[in-house]
Amino acid sequence: MSTTASTVKVRRKTGWCFDSKPDRVTLQKQHTEALASPARGWHLLAMLALLLSLIQLAAADPVGDAWLERIDQTARVEDAHIVLDVTVTDAKGRTKPRTIEIWQKGDARRLVRMVKPARLAGIGLLVSPGEKTHLFLPQYPPARLVVGSKRADAFMGTDFAIEDLSRLTYGDTYSATVLGTEDGLTKLVLKHKTDPKAAATHLWVDHEAVVHRIVHFDAKGHAKRALEMGDIRTVDTAKLPHHIRVTDSTRGRVTEAHIQQISVGSGIEDAMFSVTQLERR
Repeated sequence: MSTTASTVKVRRKTGWCFDSKPDRVTLQKQHTEALASPARGWHLLAMLALLLSLIQLAAADPVGDAWLERIDQTARVEDAHIVLDVTVTDAKGRTKPRTIEIWQKGDARRLVRMVKPARLAGIGLLVSPGEKTHLFLPQYPPARLVVGSKRADAFMGTDFAIEDLSRLTYGDTYSATVLGTEDGLTKLVLKHKTDPKAAATHLWVDHEAVVHRIVHFDAKGHAKRALEMGDIRTVDTAKLPHHIRVTDSTRGRVTEAHIQQISVGSGIEDAMFSVTQLERR
């Protein structure tokens, strides 16, 4: 075998191509070595991460995010105990009553428990610091974390999603863009901060930062669920809806919830918001 043939064989094994022009061979080898260098690879990743961060900052709407801060502050209660009367009406007009009890402390803790009917009693949700949400089904213990797309699941035959009942604030999870006004309400488009695949959510708020309407969209941009908030009342320093109507266009169902009882400032202990408490019946 000639020296030239041997050189061709060796060079093909190293992953770079032989060319009759030495200067081109050298350039191709340098290009391959540059891509294979771990240090250079990490440098490129860091540059890409910085570029993505700059794009997100450029896309952020400080006015929209300021609205979310006001919305969270307007609805905030130090602690609260709420009893909801819920009625679910299916596409055939059949109704099913529910009673849901809620305990909340600040904007980091919430316990939701189904009280009636008896066959669903004890089913509950726990929201704890760090935006952790546990779901407890008495027939299938223990309590389990709810993550990802499961947060969009309906809560026990109602049209409330687990996300609806477990969300305590908007500003920690979403960024917002102002789209203008409709019927005297400011329209906001919400984007999830950490899940780029999450479909958009639209909010309509009044001048006091009270949310009157929420529309959730699917991945194709079609509206799938709408929440209408009414009978707004001042409770302590918060402004809270006492009537919520949820329409699920995909199931042809409507859920209506009325606050039967609400008390605030009773000094609910942190121990109330534990997995152990969630699993008690």
